[in-house]
Amino acid sequence: MVVRRFPLRSLAGGVTGLLLGALVPACPASADPAVRTPPAQASAPNDDAPLAITIEELTPGALPRSGPMVVRGTITNVDLEDWQDISIYPVFSSGPDCQVCVPVMTTTAELELAALTDPEAPVGERETSVRDEVSSLAPGQSASYSLRISQKVLRDLFPSPTSGVYWFGVHALGESATTPRDTVADGRARTFLPYLPPSTDGSVDTAVVLPLRGPITHATDGALGRTSTWQDALALSGTLGGPLAFGAASGIDPVTWLVDPAIFDAARQLAGGNLPREIRQAPDPEEPSASDDPSDEESGDDANSGEGAEPGLPEDHPIVTAATSWLQQAETVLGGDAVATLPYGDPDLSAAADHLPSIYRTAREHPGTELDSWDLDVLPAVGAPNGYLDPTGVNAVDDGAVVLLGDQMFPTETFSDRPPTDGMIGDRPVVVTATSAAAGGPGPDSPTAAVALRQRILSEAALRLLADPEDPEPLVVVLPASVTATDAAGFWGGLDLDWMNLVQLDDVVTAGSTEGASADDRQIDPNALTYPEAQEQDEVRGSVLIEAGRLIRAARSYQAILGDDYEIGEELIGEALAGTSYALRGDRDAAGRLGGTRLAIEEELGQVTIDAPNGVTLSGTSGGFSVSVRNALPYPVTVNVAASTDDGARIGVANPVQLAANSRTSVPITADMSRTGVHNVTLRLTDPDGEPIGADDELPLRSGQVGIVIWIIMGTGAAILFVAIGIRLSRRVRGRSPEDTENAENAENAEGLGATP
Repeated sequence: MVVRRFPLRSLAGGVTGLLLGALVPACPASADPAVRTPPAQASAPNDDAPLAITIEELTPGALPRSGPMVVRGTITNVDLEDWQDISIYPVFSSGPDCQVCVPVMTTTAELELAALTDPEAPVGERETSVRDEVSSLAPGQSASYSLRISQKVLRDLFPSPTSGVYWFGVHALGESATTPRDTVADGRARTFLPYLPPSTDGSVDTAVVLPLRGPITHATDGALGRTSTWQDALALSGTLGGPLAFGAASGIDPVTWLVDPAIFDAARQLAGGNLPREIRQAPDPEEPSASDDPSDEESGDDANSGEGAEPGLPEDHPIVTAATSWLQQAETVLGGDAVATLPYGDPDLSAAADHLPSIYRTAREHPGTELDSWDLDVLPAVGAPNGYLDPTGVNAVDDGAVVLLGDQMFPTETFSDRPPTDGMIGDRPVVVTATSAAAGGPGPDSPTAAVALRQRILSEAALRLLADPEDPEPLVVVLPASVTATDAAGFWGGLDLDWMNLVQLDDVVTAGSTEGASADDRQIDPNALTYPEAQEQDEVRGSVLIEAGRLIRAARSYQAILGDDYEIGEELIGEALAGTSYALRGDRDAAGRLGGTRLAIEEELGQVTIDAPNGVTLSGTSGGFSVSVRNALPYPVTVNVAASTDDGARIGVANPVQLAANSRTSVPITADMSRTGVHNVTLRLTDPDGEPIGADDELPLRSGQVGIVIWIIMGTGAAILFVAIGIRLSRRVRGRSPEDTENAENAENAEGLGATP
């Protein structure tokens, strides 16, 4: 079924858009003047035009006062029928006879609202003296277009341009079997066109930040999950491959990378075949690395595969190839740029503040094995992908890391028209990012396409310089992860303007701290920041943080009993941290995955057991006994035996207890009793740091006072026995007659002479 497009409908939409467009200069950035529009809302409605137009090149990026302006892009037929005789024209919001041109934008509030206008809203008029032609387009077919606007045409349109931001666009007019040719655009693209006079003195420090962060999930055995998602992310159009290629196109222009170190360790795991987790023998620092010997490396891979474990991915697997290539490129690109590192695993600090405040310190101190090996100078930083960070999350940052906060967190009722360009929360430097600029252009073409993003950034910078020519506010933009290499060279090349000064993120931090204002004057009240309730509802669930904390404790205990000769704890802690990432908000399986890994580790810890006797009775007030400790793990372990009982007894243990793999040992226990009775003693296995590892046993311990009573009874019985024997002998002697006595004596004498009686 073919959907007909009638000029009447489009005209009605245009009238509505005209009313909205006319209000752009006068309206604030949102309906509530005290709250800035979050970047997630800064996107234009979808356009239902039959022809889709992109602007892939716009040279230069600002209105020129010398030389031509060149526009190139593509036009695609997204309708169900053929379109013919297509004419493509430039559109400007200026001209001597323009009836629908909106005024030049001079504030960021106007620019922000302009990005939200209806794609069909008229904002300017076509310049019909410049055009390109496409004869026909079948459904789904695309064609390139090119427009060259001469300086003469530009002078006619802008005889005396005003400093600020104009609208620029491209319109397509054509016809189809059901839609006759008319004056209503059948396809459109729009963007912003800033202008500052050539006499402008000064420049805006602008830091472009590219993120390398994303979701990392692990199976119970430690292998990375969702590998198909990884393959997409590492591709040139993915959320990891795209930003990397986009930043690589910057050439010598400064760029700052905002990275999660866990991403690089995960990529290395994929490049190695995504093997399951293994307990590895720690390398001997006095011996050469195994990687120096190919044969050793080969045998190491075999050992890492694990008996009975699933084999890793083959070397020619697409994921292995993609991860290897991405890591090689990342090491080259990041080595020449500024790098700001997030806490390992990129944990949701806003959620952690309520459920696991210690996670920030754990994540910050956790080594990023792959990234650390590149020996980069890094800037510690924190910041949520959407720019929001709860004040309690900010307070968890205790190491002076740079805190990136989106400008939408600074309500205008407290912070005037603009948030502070820099500041401090305690001893933490704060950098305010322009999240609205990162939202990109007005559409209907992709708001985050390279040209759309560039024009938005240029426009933001121009308005800052216009607001304060002497000391313009710096501009920090964290680009979306959706950027790709497409038109990236044009993005960076178009930023080469006299009033744009590209810098690194640490340059902005340093400039803020050296401007002369004291730390007290730069303080920002975290309680004055805006953190909407919707953000609280989106946070990583408390159950996820609780399970992560349990897994971290189990991992530390496992590593502690294994000692320095083996490695496993850091890898497990890394999995726990990655499981709390911002990128996993809304993942209902996150807690279950962490819990499954924790149970598997606790089962391993449960292989070390303690067996106490059924009961012990001491021979006195003090004494000793033994318990049996067994290690069923194939690794030697060191544990402690912790004893607890009531106040009437003191228990001593010969700690630590060292056991070989698959062995059993007897552990001596001493006891000292201060009162009689039975004392229940609990014996529990702990790691060398005193943390319980799960195994325990109980026994009743009877004091030595009970033994004394037994000895008294036994002594009394012996005395009675001896008295009875004496009485019996005495009675025998007295009961004998004289004749019997004489016969007995004669018998003794005869025996002495050798005679037989």
